[in-house]
Amino acid sequence: MREVGPAFPLRSLWGFHMLIVVALTAVLVVAIATTPPDSGANIGAGLIGVALLALGLPWSLPVLLEPYRFDGLSDATHFVIAFGPAFLNVALHAAVLVCAGRRDE
Repeated sequence: MREVGPAFPLRSLWGFHMLIVVALTAVLVVAIATTPPDSGANIGAGLIGVALLALGLPWSLPVLLEPYRFDGLSDATHFVIAFGPAFLNVALHAAVLVCAGRRDE
């Protein structure tokens, strides 16, 4: 396994990447679920959402460039389109690690 810096394997970077995406998604779901619908804008959830959108780049770029394109979709579908790319990047990160591990053998 290749290392980044002194004794810091790439697998640890993937674990940290996955941990950040899962933790932010969990906090976002809790923030959305615990906020009453009539309370106005949920700024905290919005900030977490922006972080998840950034972790999903470049796949989340259409949501960032044209956010109103997806307004007609259900909330669940909108959630998947906006924040699913962050999980896609975690999966791609894992695939790169697997391919790199096979190449090193």
